[in-house]
Amino acid sequence: MSLIPAFLKGLEDALSPPLRAILWRVLFMGLALSVLLVAGAYQGLGFAPSTGWIWLDETLRILGGILTGIGLAFMFPVMMTTLQSLFLDEAAARVAARDYPADPPGREIGFVEGAVSGLKFLVITVALNIVALPLQLAGFVLPLLNLLVFLVLNGYLVGREYFEQVAMRHASPAEAAARRRANRLLVFGAGLLGTALMVVPIVNLIAPLVTLAAMVHLERGVRLSRRRG
Repeated sequence: MSLIPAFLKGLEDALSPPLRAILWRVLFMGLALSVLLVAGAYQGLGFAPSTGWIWLDETLRILGGILTGIGLAFMFPVMMTTLQSLFLDEAAARVAARDYPADPPGREIGFVEGAVSGLKFLVITVALNIVALPLQLAGFVLPLLNLLVFLVLNGYLVGREYFEQVAMRHASPAEAAARRRANRLLVFGAGLLGTALMVVPIVNLIAPLVTLAAMVHLERGVRLSRRRG
C-alpha cells in the first residue's frame, strides 16, 4: 500500500470503534489531567504571599486558575499526542485485528523492551535537536527555515518511532531498525505527512492514531514484499 492510500485507510481506522475507544479514553485522561492542573494552580496560589486584601487574594487565585486553563487549551493537542503514545502498541494490535484478521497476530512489546526503545529514541531526539539548534536559531530571522527544520526533524523522528513501534510486533528491535533503514524514504514520507497532520487544529487530536494506523499498513506491505523477495 502506498503512502496516501495508507493514510486514508488510517483515517478510516482512527474513526472506527476499536480506535475510537482509545481516543475517548485518552480524551477523558486529558480532560481529567487538565482539571487537576487548573485546581492545583488555584490551590497553589493559596500559598502565595497575601496582599492583605482577601478579595484581591481570591481574585488572583481565580485568575491564576483561568490563565492555567487558557494555557492548557493551547497545550491540549500536545497533551493528547503524549497520552496517545502510551497506547500505540494497543492501537497497532487493534488495527491489525480489524483489517488483517487472517494474519498472525504480532507479539506484545514488553515494558522493558518498550522502555529501552523509548530511551534510545529520547537520546536520538535530544541529539538531533542539539545538531539542528543553529538552524532553529536562524529561523527567528528566516521563519520559513524554522518551519522547514521543524517538518524535516519531526518527520524523521515520527517516522522512525512509529515504524519501529509497529515493526517490533513482528521482529526484534534490531530487525525493525534494519527494515526502517531499508525503507527510509517511505518511512520519512509517512513521518512527514504525520507531522503535518499534527499541526492542523482539530485534526491534531486524532493525528497520532491516524499516523500509527497508516504505519501498520505500510509496515505490513514492507514485510510482505520481503517475503515475496
